[in-house]
Amino acid sequence: MTAMRGVIGQRDMLARVSARAARGEAGQAYGLFGPRSIGKRTVALRIAQTWNCTDPKRPAGGCGTCLACVKIERGLHPDVQLIERAADKTVIEIQQIRDMQQHLALRPLEGRKRVIIIDDAGELNLLTQDVLLKTLEEPPIHAILLVITLAATVLSETIQSRLQPLTFRYVRAAEIAEGLTARKVKDADRIAATSGGLPGLAIRLAADEGGERTMRTGLEQELLKLVSSGLTDRFAWAAGLADESDLRKRVRAIDVRFEQWVEIMRDAALAARGVEVTPLRPDRATQTGRIAAGASARDLIDVTLLIEKLRRDLAWNANARAMLELFALKLPYVAGVAA
Repeated sequence: MTAMRGVIGQRDMLARVSARAARGEAGQAYGLFGPRSIGKRTVALRIAQTWNCTDPKRPAGGCGTCLACVKIERGLHPDVQLIERAADKTVIEIQQIRDMQQHLALRPLEGRKRVIIIDDAGELNLLTQDVLLKTLEEPPIHAILLVITLAATVLSETIQSRLQPLTFRYVRAAEIAEGLTARKVKDADRIAATSGGLPGLAIRLAADEGGERTMRTGLEQELLKLVSSGLTDRFAWAAGLADESDLRKRVRAIDVRFEQWVEIMRDAALAARGVEVTPLRPDRATQTGRIAAGASARDLIDVTLLIEKLRRDLAWNANARAMLELFALKLPYVAGVAA
């Protein structure tokens, strides 16, 4: 069994959090750090349910069936507030944090704790972080703040010092398969093997939520076509992708590609080095094998590291076209991979 209801992976870390909750102990502010689709938001909701579940046994993650748990799951509980960027905004606005502070000034209406979930705190600018810091310095005793972001480093050092870190790790394929099987997913082993250690992605692939499989296949084919293309076509691709005028959409379009492609290039690099490990994309083993046979291991390692660096720099670098052209130049050329 997992340490917290409905959560795949993170057993040791969540067992410690659950044990403290069962004893009636809670930190007042936690930082949930880890990659997308690893389960941070699910865990935040489960922590809120753990503290406000009406089952006297206080099961880890809540019982999931009492009125309080159902309300929290549906976003209707008066003591649990989710703060996130509005769809038409570029950041979480300062007024949202000020409204949160007024919310926290009140005692819980129905539950034991008021719980604030901030997702994604990387979308707080420095001024808004300063306002949040005032709450973190003197949090109400009846409140728990759960701050979600990809990495602690996007927050100011002062805010980091006020948070108890919950660091999420990639999950073993066998553990993801176990979780999918419990959800009665067919072909759980194959889906788990292609999820890159991300339970959320595995669940979406299983349900094909939002056309996840189609999108994933399309992005794989886009990379394989680029590998087999000359510089003229590669630069045209870079110009087209960088042409998106909406900064947020452009950053997301580039990041989702690099997020997918780093796994394929990693598999190719390891194959070129002759390292026998389970590939992140076993269903693309034929193509990664061709890339490994047609390019040097050094070049494949370099482009894999470059992708990781570009992903880190993406949010701070406005010159998307230059970044994409650099990637196009460094990507090894191997004929016939797309076919």
